[in-house]
Amino acid sequence: MAADWFVPANEIHRCYDSWGLIQVFDDGNKRYLSFGTTDEQSCLLKSKPAQLQHDYSRAMAALLTLFHVEQAPQQITLLGLGGGSMARSLLDWLPQAQINAVDLREAVGRVARQYFGLPRDPRLQLTFMDAGLYLETHADRQCQWLISDLYLSTGLDQQQLHEQFLDRCHRHLAPGGWLVLNLWREHREHGDWLNQLKVRFPTLLHNTTKDGNWIIWARKPAPGERPLADSRTIREQAQLWSERAGFNLWQVARPFLKHYGG
Repeated sequence: MAADWFVPANEIHRCYDSWGLIQVFDDGNKRYLSFGTTDEQSCLLKSKPAQLQHDYSRAMAALLTLFHVEQAPQQITLLGLGGGSMARSLLDWLPQAQINAVDLREAVGRVARQYFGLPRDPRLQLTFMDAGLYLETHADRQCQWLISDLYLSTGLDQQQLHEQFLDRCHRHLAPGGWLVLNLWREHREHGDWLNQLKVRFPTLLHNTTKDGNWIIWARKPAPGERPLADSRTIREQAQLWSERAGFNLWQVARPFLKHYGG
């Protein structure tokens, strides 16, 4: 979450919970979620609700280009709900997937339902609690894809930069599963943390988007795992995924692969 923004939009809803302000804006074409700052937490294009709008969210979703459409992850944990853009898109693109979405704020879930059209779907389970605590208490519910997109009104949820959080993510992932993290570009300078990430997830691909988000794809090792597909195969898979996503996923994924020798 959290993209810099300023748009001439009307506020159509505001509410408060224990963590502060939640606002919804609408400019007629798009709808936005904010936590009372100049940062935009979610964006919905009302004419295409399943199409991701932010560069950072597209970069997180572009991990799918590493999979053939018939071998896509089926068990997904999403840390950070926001307006539900990622959850909604994945439900649309992955009809067989089961998604467990976790958010600290129950009020955010209500807003996502009411103002952003987050569907009530048996494939989507919502849990409202701290993300780190969820990982600790649900370690046995291993997933194939863990997406961590944790932002508060004050900025990045700092627990993502702790070794304990990385350990919890590692345990929550099935062997061969992928962790996707959304951080800021300045976190690239956290060398000790990055080294700890590499110890747990030796296969590491990353890119910084033009809006300043640092997106990381990290794979948990698995016995006898195969190397990533070659770039030609990934490009072919990206074409298939792009038809579902409504944007060019190869263009988004290519920067992640520039230092990969597969």
